[in-house]
Amino acid sequence: MLKPLEQWICDVCGDVIESPEQGYVIWRSDEQYSDFSFKVIHQKKCDISEFPSSAAVEDFLGEAGLNYLLSFLSIGRIKILLGQHSGGSIKDMHEFVDFFRRMQTPYYEEARTKFSNHDLLEWFSDSNEVYPYQTEVLKKIISGSY
Repeated sequence: MLKPLEQWICDVCGDVIESPEQGYVIWRSDEQYSDFSFKVIHQKKCDISEFPSSAAVEDFLGEAGLNYLLSFLSIGRIKILLGQHSGGSIKDMHEFVDFFRRMQTPYYEEARTKFSNHDLLEWFSDSNEVYPYQTEVLKKIISGSY
């Protein structure tokens, strides 16, 4: 079992990233400065040169990380009131929310590896959009006791 918000599965090699210090996040941007294709990787070992943007996994964790993640969605009220309306945007909101949950939601990282399971998908067929991502539910997904 992975340690929640301390270990991740590398999107390049598939091995466990043992600590936040070993992890790095890379992503790309298009011509309109929309960010996409967020990947959690082993720092240096699994870097991909076609992904020019990067930051340490630690930058996305905790309260400071929550603030950083939200800055991808909006430059914020203060910057807007200052007349600064430019800023990046997210190209694929579903992909970004998946990445956001990987950094902020305990047990999500391990549970997400089981999301394509047919029985699991059937179990959630009539649930609302919040239920599957609650801590206790994610633990059930990991243990297979849903």
